[in-house]
Amino acid sequence: MSSWFNYTAVWQIIVAGLLVGAGLPALFAVAVRLNAEGSGVATGHGGAAVSTRNPVFVAVSWLIFGVVLLAVVAGVLFIARDFIGHQTGLYLFGAKPK
Repeated sequence: MSSWFNYTAVWQIIVAGLLVGAGLPALFAVAVRLNAEGSGVATGHGGAAVSTRNPVFVAVSWLIFGVVLLAVVAGVLFIARDFIGHQTGLYLFGAKPK
């Protein structure tokens, strides 16, 4: 390790950035696709609409939506932890009183 460059921290930042920066949008896309498949309508013989509901796909998609929403809320709270602690006295995610 160099005295002016922390390689371990850089790799941790790169991995976290890839997981959050590419992983959450990918999870959201999977949830959208599962929701579309679960509540979709297909065309049958003669162009008639045939319902192809699959409640398992819809349930899994909403579960994934919940995970993505939880990650976004946790990220916002992590970024604003010092402000929230200063304003409310509730110190989250390791914020320290000043």
